[in-house]
Amino acid sequence: MFLLLISVLIFAAVTVAAYAVYTRTVTERNPVLLRLRDLKMLHADTSSVAYGRRPPLMLRLIAQIGGFLPAADGADAMRTGLVRAGYRRADAPLVFVGCKILMAAAMPIGWIVYGAVAGRPLGNVALVSVVMPFAGFYLPTLFIGYKQNQRRGEILSSLPDALDLMVVCVEAGLGMGAALQRVGIEIRLASRQLSDELALVNHEMQTGISRSDALRNLAERTGVEDVYALVAMLTQTDKLGTSIAQSLRAHAESMRTRRRQRAEQMARKASIKLAFPLVLLIFPALMVIILGPAAIQLLKALSADR
Repeated sequence: MFLLLISVLIFAAVTVAAYAVYTRTVTERNPVLLRLRDLKMLHADTSSVAYGRRPPLMLRLIAQIGGFLPAADGADAMRTGLVRAGYRRADAPLVFVGCKILMAAAMPIGWIVYGAVAGRPLGNVALVSVVMPFAGFYLPTLFIGYKQNQRRGEILSSLPDALDLMVVCVEAGLGMGAALQRVGIEIRLASRQLSDELALVNHEMQTGISRSDALRNLAERTGVEDVYALVAMLTQTDKLGTSIAQSLRAHAESMRTRRRQRAEQMARKASIKLAFPLVLLIFPALMVIILGPAAIQLLKALSADR
């Protein structure tokens, strides 16, 4: 059984490598594809956003594995989730699906190999054949969810400071596009994710996309409620012709107030969250330390009476 699994893995690896080499050879022979790739690389080098760069060989192989599956109905939702996690490449959904397939196959095979090398029994067959592939299939999803929460928290914490900088830039006489570009440069040390998003908004506006559409794309890429509120405020200000600086200042103050309220809410939740480790971990240890000597003395007294 072990030799059969090793043979299947070697055959699959050789097949994927041959397919990748064949695809690369066909691409290199086509002058149109080569020219388009050079233009894409040139645009990626002149931009501060990692967009369109050629992925490494391992990611291309994983994308080829993911490309063997048929397209699902939730492809747009998958791409939106990956973009909100910070993965904007065109082949990111294929890499994601390929990772899920590899993890679902690697976890039971790894367990089998470990059992064969260590000389230990494999355990329950249902654990190896059902539970471990299921867990491996959903591990990339959990990782993407973690990256989304991390990126959302970073953008949410840096957004009020970015708005303050934007107010200063607008009051100094800069337009919205120039202000976004300047704030994106200045905020990069505090939040690289927010800096990349603002730079991408500026690039979209320079390519001819309207300001409202570029801002709406920003809200869709981040998935942060405060960014949705900011986009709605800027769109309404643009339509009504009111002062952008005053609107940004008022919105920055409200966002700072909400950030302080969120911090106070988290501080109030801390006592409730600490109740479980106190009851389950600290109190039993205290009971053992306090009542342990008395229990030992009681047992000694009872044994002496006998």
